[in-house]
Amino acid sequence: MQKYEFSSRSYRFMIAGTAVMIVAAVATGILFRVITQTMYSVEQEETIDYDKHYAFVAEDSESDFWQEVFKAANEQAREDNIYLEDLSQGLGGDYSAEELLRIAVNSKMDGIVYSGGASEKVSSLIDKAADAGIGVVVLQNDVETSKRQCYVGMNYYELGQMYALQIDELTKTEEIKDITVDILVDSDMAEGASNLIVMAIEDHLRENSPEDEENVLPEIVVTRIDAEDIFSAEESIRNIFLEKENLPNIMLCVNSVYTRCAYQAVVDYNLVGQIQIIGYFANDTILDAVDKQVIFSTISVDTEEMGKSCIQALYEYNSMGYTNSYLPVGIEVVDQAKAHQRLDEKRNRNSE
Repeated sequence: MQKYEFSSRSYRFMIAGTAVMIVAAVATGILFRVITQTMYSVEQEETIDYDKHYAFVAEDSESDFWQEVFKAANEQAREDNIYLEDLSQGLGGDYSAEELLRIAVNSKMDGIVYSGGASEKVSSLIDKAADAGIGVVVLQNDVETSKRQCYVGMNYYELGQMYALQIDELTKTEEIKDITVDILVDSDMAEGASNLIVMAIEDHLRENSPEDEENVLPEIVVTRIDAEDIFSAEESIRNIFLEKENLPNIMLCVNSVYTRCAYQAVVDYNLVGQIQIIGYFANDTILDAVDKQVIFSTISVDTEEMGKSCIQALYEYNSMGYTNSYLPVGIEVVDQAKAHQRLDEKRNRNSE
């Protein structure tokens, strides 16, 4: 009797164990099939064979300005079946634009979009890329001494003319000889570019001064902001405001970061209205400041045109071996009325 009970119990255990193994096997098979199909689906969606691999290198690439440029460039790159990599986002460390350029050159990219300093080392790296057959397009601050294939940016004389028009507006009720103008530029901006801005302002004011008045130009100073990042830029611009005896009447900012820093300093030091700011770029913060007249006006740069043009220039160079050496980018003045209109249009789009 005991022997029979033992055998029956063993039999039941064998049946239960077999059932568990069958269920486990079926579940494993189903799970394997689901995972395989999922991986295949993901692979089908994410694996794309690109024709070229370009690098995007920009100083302060996280700023609104460069994010807009990169977005437009990336859209154009995808249309041309090109993979555009923002190196500052892809690498873990905190690298300067010059270091990222060196990485791009040594990685033997098919093309490089660069915006940053114009030092001798940068020029040498661009030459090394060109000698290796890598196309290099420079944005905003030209590296004139290098072998870069194309410069995509604004006409600095035209920019100076636009600034001059705004100075005209600001000086209608004041004696122009009592006006001082401070132009804030990148420390890496070529001297020729800053000289063109000053020349354009002076030419415009000479040509448009009343014939019966003495032709007296305002005092124009170019201040180079030596800034490695936004924090050092803020400090450099705040130092200008601390020198109260030398404060300018009008401050021209040839940089979106400097515009934001100057705007904040004017507010913090309670100098709204005493120092008139003419800015650069037109993000929501700057537009709001123009609408409130903390910033008198700003120069809006066509970031979409800049982004698309740099990729088109590289594509042309890779396809035909040459491209235009200079591609201009559209700019326009955004005054209070235009700023208000743009903000309203954006609010209406968001509410839809």
